[in-house]
Amino acid sequence: MEYQVVLEFDADTRHYTASVPGLPIMVDSTNKRTAIKLAREAISLYLEETGVDAPAVHTELVTVKV
Repeated sequence: MEYQVVLEFDADTRHYTASVPGLPIMVDSTNKRTAIKLAREAISLYLEETGVDAPAVHTELVTVKV
């Protein structure tokens, strides 16, 4: 199953945060590659621990003017 991972970079801390829409997962790393790896591992662990085959949530990125 495929899950979308949302990556955000914080210029102040110079860390990447990765979250998974629809799952209670958020990881933090100093580089993008590791953040993705940690998110993948967290998804596997979550599914294994809960015994639930959570469906992937499809996300859409929308830009709005404020």
